[in-house]
Amino acid sequence: MTRPGPAFSNGTEYEMWKANWCHRCVRDAAFQRGETDDGCPLLLTAILGEIPGEWLEQPRERYPSDAYHCIDFRGPDDPDPEPRPQPEPPDIDGLFDRPERAARMFVQPQPDHVGVGGR
Repeated sequence: MTRPGPAFSNGTEYEMWKANWCHRCVRDAAFQRGETDDGCPLLLTAILGEIPGEWLEQPRERYPSDAYHCIDFRGPDDPDPEPRPQPEPPDIDGLFDRPERAARMFVQPQPDHVGVGGR
């Protein structure tokens, strides 16, 4: 789910953030090296003027190179490129059972409609 508004105020901020995150990410590495035309869809979302939901905003003092933390980021030394939940701390049971991993979609609730000739 995207948020409206530009992710960065200018191209310099965007390039600084991209150098800190995207240039180290294995998900976008082939595109960054010019080996493929398929780049990161999150960058395309940002270029089109919205903030990807996968980018978690950070405090303003961390701008611009660390303005957002990308939850899809995978470093070059990461053995598993798939996202995974954080493990429970040792010797502590989780407060709640973890849900099964699946795609989630947030849908705006629809109001109840009164039929024709209704109350």
